[in-house]
Amino acid sequence: MTRHDDNPALDDEQGSGLVPRYFLDESARVDDDLITITGGKANRLKRVMRVRRDDPLELVHPITDRLYRASVERVTRDDVICRIDASRPLEPLPSPRIVLSASLIRPQRYDFMIEKATELGVDEIRPVWSQRAIIRGDAAQRLHRWRRLATEAAEQCRREYRPEIHAPVEVVDLIQESAGPSTLRLLASALEPDQRIAPIFQQRRQQGLSEPDPVHLLIGPEGGYTPEEADLARSHGWQPISLGNRPLRAETAAIIAVALTLEAARS
Repeated sequence: MTRHDDNPALDDEQGSGLVPRYFLDESARVDDDLITITGGKANRLKRVMRVRRDDPLELVHPITDRLYRASVERVTRDDVICRIDASRPLEPLPSPRIVLSASLIRPQRYDFMIEKATELGVDEIRPVWSQRAIIRGDAAQRLHRWRRLATEAAEQCRREYRPEIHAPVEVVDLIQESAGPSTLRLLASALEPDQRIAPIFQQRRQQGLSEPDPVHLLIGPEGGYTPEEADLARSHGWQPISLGNRPLRAETAAIIAVALTLEAARS
């Protein structure tokens, strides 16, 4: 296989936003100077994006951990074949890793939350079953859709990594999972009006503590978690936080929590 030298020009042209970016799946083949895209991704490129010969693309290949700058060589009935023009390794994952565990709500709102959390830069999303969760029976069946939405959102905002979308888990089980010494676990709660996210990070730095990694956010459904669920979380080291003085929809709370955490943790 031909080795393509890391090319700074690849980064120079990314900022324009003119070259669309796509994630390749396991079926994509990288051979010498060509990338062959098959299956659903090829169908989307042909029928939805209507790519043509010589169209420029940026292709993220998680298998090789590289970002390829390529041009469409030819479009066949089954494949889209691209010529590699340049490539470089993917950037390291930013620190800390942000994990969003959000209780299941109405499907359209949960879809919206996944898209926006992905655009903001969340690293993992863990759907949560709780006593007040609105959807239950079909949640596991929606996993494929959630992963597709996250992929498309990551492509749209030009990320190099997609968030990992886990299968739904019971909140009681998630709360009691073991955590490493550097993990910071935050529970969104309307009962803690004075505890905001930014001061938690400021206090840790003032005390000389290491930066937390990962940061785990737990967001409840409409009406929040039950008192029993919230008490269990506190007893296992989840720190209650406030997202402001107004009651928020669950998906809004999740998006705000991610944004505030990223600002506090990576500033």
